[in-house]
Amino acid sequence: MLNNLSEKIRDCLLHAEDCARKAAAQPEESMLRQDFLAMEQRWLSLARSFQLGERLDDFNQETKRKGSAPITPFLRGQAFDPETVEAMAKALVTTCEALGLSNRDDEITKLVAETIIELAQRGIKNPMTLHTTTIKQFQPIRNSS
Repeated sequence: MLNNLSEKIRDCLLHAEDCARKAAAQPEESMLRQDFLAMEQRWLSLARSFQLGERLDDFNQETKRKGSAPITPFLRGQAFDPETVEAMAKALVTTCEALGLSNRDDEITKLVAETIIELAQRGIKNPMTLHTTTIKQFQPIRNSS
């Protein structure tokens, strides 16, 4: 599993593992044990932060590569400036990934796209705001599956 991770993430996970081993070697109620466990959690948190950063970089590269293609079929002749179309496309890709949707013809994917378009019509142009606002509306759908 560690082979596919970046060096930064791998180092953080190794440090976390080392802290866990050191904590296990300490008496149960020892302050040193608690310190090692807290350090383990910090290393794990740092690894997650690096991983999120890498995923965002990957996402940004993918969106640049795909351009506005994902949202275009849902626009049905509606006119938006290129920046808004790009923001909607990024929001659609991010939201579909978060909801585990991969089929563009899926009814829920269409509802997600329509929601993003409606929000853009209301003036929301930031891709992250479009995504978070949309994901909040579809969260119950994801949790009930």
